[in-house]
Amino acid sequence: MQALQISSSPKARKAPPAATAEPVEVPIDQVGERIVAAGLEHNTFLLDLNRTLSVPYDWNLSKPWNLPSRLFRFPIEVSEFVDGQARRIGLMHPALRDHPFVKHAAQVLEMHIPDGGTPNRFGYTKSQLGLWWHAVDLMTEKHWKDLLATRHFTTDQDIIRAVEFALSVKQITVSTARKVMAELNQPAPADALTLLCKLHRPCEVNCEGSISWPVNSGVGSVQERAWALILGLEAGWFKYDSSRHIGWTPLGRDRYEAGPEAVFMETASGQGAFAF
Repeated sequence: MQALQISSSPKARKAPPAATAEPVEVPIDQVGERIVAAGLEHNTFLLDLNRTLSVPYDWNLSKPWNLPSRLFRFPIEVSEFVDGQARRIGLMHPALRDHPFVKHAAQVLEMHIPDGGTPNRFGYTKSQLGLWWHAVDLMTEKHWKDLLATRHFTTDQDIIRAVEFALSVKQITVSTARKVMAELNQPAPADALTLLCKLHRPCEVNCEGSISWPVNSGVGSVQERAWALILGLEAGWFKYDSSRHIGWTPLGRDRYEAGPEAVFMETASGQGAFAF
């Protein structure tokens, strides 16, 4: 039987050739890089985080651009750079084209900044939120006249919502609220009791031993809710607590329970009263 001979110097097996990796094309955030290079933002991370370009705090602006409105502070919306989709910029409101910062940004970027914000793939843009920013930020005793002078930057509905909010936290007086509603051609309703009963039923809230009766919006329109607060404060149905939040008074709670049709009611103290 012939013995099997094994070669002392076997041929080395060659390793299979390495697969050639396909080159990966990394998308470039051209708009973001241009914004950072122009000094309008520190980096693209903050750009994605803030989604707006803000006016530098050391800028001295004239009226109306120096008003404390977030719409004036953040006039340009910026979309995210995601999945290779090009970043876009857009004005939060068409009338912001005259804003000194907007003019500056358009100049240094050498880009036209279109109207309409930058809607995402679901159609959402902060431009609608900007209308509310402008109304609620200026609905104060100091700036309500400035708001009416710049009302073309918002809507009447947003201004009325701002009246409701400002009254709920004692940011404006009832007198100021009436003046704003008059400027918006929103006359006082004749039936205040019906408006009162459209609010949510008074409910006691106990927060660590502190009792409150917050006034919460109900089924009425924004105009009805604003007038309910105005008339309720005037009638003594509401009052402010130590934190400046509006709340139900015992008279207001009794009046609510009596319903809008009652003309004469008995209060919790057992005394009768006309239901004004």
